[in-house]
Amino acid sequence: MKVLICVNPYKDKGLEVCKKICAFFDEKNVSYANVVTVTRDTNLSVNDAEGCDAVLVLGGDGTLMRVAKKCNKFNLPIIGINLGHLGFLAQTGTEGLEETLGRLIRKEYILEERMLLKGKVYRNNELIMESEALNDVCINRGGMLQILNFDISVNGMFLKSYSADGVIISTPTGSTGYNLSAGGPIVEPSADMILVTPIAAHSFMNRSILFKADDSIKIKIGEPHDEEVGQTVLAHFDGADHIELQSGDEIVITKNSGHVSFIQMNNVNFLETLNRKLREN
Repeated sequence: MKVLICVNPYKDKGLEVCKKICAFFDEKNVSYANVVTVTRDTNLSVNDAEGCDAVLVLGGDGTLMRVAKKCNKFNLPIIGINLGHLGFLAQTGTEGLEETLGRLIRKEYILEERMLLKGKVYRNNELIMESEALNDVCINRGGMLQILNFDISVNGMFLKSYSADGVIISTPTGSTGYNLSAGGPIVEPSADMILVTPIAAHSFMNRSILFKADDSIKIKIGEPHDEEVGQTVLAHFDGADHIELQSGDEIVITKNSGHVSFIQMNNVNFLETLNRKLREN
């Protein structure tokens, strides 16, 4: 087995955990690729992943999410060692690290596939941006506190006009993120569906709506609530890639053709983590 190690240097100070992992792999005669430090601007190449069987990520959920999207094109399973706060993605911590690494080497694990979203932004019918999201695509206001007006259509059929602070389109993986904070439902992460959750909608119809994963969701940005003041509208993909939108712009969000495979050491990790989260709150 050959493992690609990706580490967030801000989470693993002095790369202490990374050094322990490398020493363990050396002792077990396991090959590992050059250690890649992960920041917001990191771009993994084919050379980084060449010949690797799995990706080991040291950091929190944010680090794992960045690596997962970049490694999607390499079709490699990913496991996260959580060095941050308790998360839903990087569920395995440093406690029992050697046992986790041993099971990884022996391939004593299961793979859990997670869907991705693809978002395409159009202006005057011209594609101006496209990006992927493992968690969510969020459209919200920036600058002055102005209500946003937008229309939502599904599979080419008009659904509803909203006046709200924004809207979140999330995967089941992202259901425990911003979607949950906005009052959306928690969904088992390996499910196949798209969640649409308005943010502080000025309407009695302010509930989340769940759609089939194969559905196509289109959001069209309306005119500003106050034309004299104007509006600033931003679209964020997993809180990283973003673009400023104009009135009339459209975002079409669909299920991405690829997926991310997460390594799970047992089949109840999500329920255990959810239970701990609920107890904390």
